[in-house]
Amino acid sequence: MAAQPGIPAPAASRPRLAPQGDTPDTADTAPARARPNPELLRHLVSYEYRSMVIRQLQITVEWQSIEWLDLAACRDSDAATQQACRRCPVRAPCLAAAIAIDDPAQWRGGVTRDERIVLWEQLETAFQNLRDLEFTHLDRLVDGRSAG
Repeated sequence: MAAQPGIPAPAASRPRLAPQGDTPDTADTAPARARPNPELLRHLVSYEYRSMVIRQLQITVEWQSIEWLDLAACRDSDAATQQACRRCPVRAPCLAAAIAIDDPAQWRGGVTRDERIVLWEQLETAFQNLRDLEFTHLDRLVDGRSAG
């Protein structure tokens, strides 16, 4: 099967850049691949899920670009404080980023860590309710019933 643009070719059909020494007597002595760090994987999956929830709820703050970091009131200090957050011009992207990455810092976006945990739980509940409503609507369409 020919490789399609943008889709990697299967491993067996990928061209090799240099001889690998895959003879039967050396195949068993090849070094094992390093296993991914489970904590890093957990963090990445959590970030992707939280980012998806934020996007699905159409929270349109541009927090993924990093330009806003230069405008943060706390950029020259060791930690954000309530006072710095009050005068900060980029509270919204800071808060969205802190929620997406589950930032452990005490203050982000003018909100404490505990308040962000509660806010995330509310966002996640809203997302799940919206998803369930959409599934119900799709079920009714498939069954031929009116979605009301």
